Amino acid sequence: MPVLISLVVISKFWNKLLIAGKRVSKLIRIDTLLGSSGDAIIALLLFLLLCILSGYLVKLSVFKRMSDWLDDKLASFIPGYTDLRKQTETKIGKGPQEQVFETCLVQTQEQWKPAYLIDVAENGDAVVFVPAAPTFNTGQVLMAPANSYKKLNIDSAALNACLKKLGKGLKPFSVSALQ
Repeated sequence: MPVLISLVVISKFWNKLLIAGKRVSKLIRIDTLLGSSGDAIIALLLFLLLCILSGYLVKLSVFKRMSDWLDDKLASFIPGYTDLRKQTETKIGKGPQEQVFETCLVQTQEQWKPAYLIDVAENGDAVVFVPAAPTFNTGQVLMAPANSYKKLNIDSAALNACLKKLGKGLKPFSVSALQ
């Protein structure tokens, strides 16, 4: 049903663009040269011009606030909209840059887990974040004593790549080699 509604809305918009394209093509006399296909070409050019103009207007503060308001409304109606928007902005290079942390292995009970080294105190105790694979945005914050973690030679970006693959790429190690 939503696809059908989207198609109806798009077709109505395209019909309005065709009407505007027909008027513009008559005004600049392209209709005599290209006929009805000239109307579609002009409509397409009008659509591109509308997109470019909208892009410039959104950069103005008044329209930026309207855009932010619209994003908030869409986020309340469409589940996952904010995550999708952040992913899209990251892919096109406009999103917030991912913060890079040092990494470490932290010992919890009898296991060593990869973690981000967030902060280290003067006595060596540290605050670490143990991410959950494959998302690495969720996990646990731990206070680790100085002797319960070991620094790794990779940064958080490389660790994230391994976590996306559920640990593939992390080198197995011997616990005795770490101590």
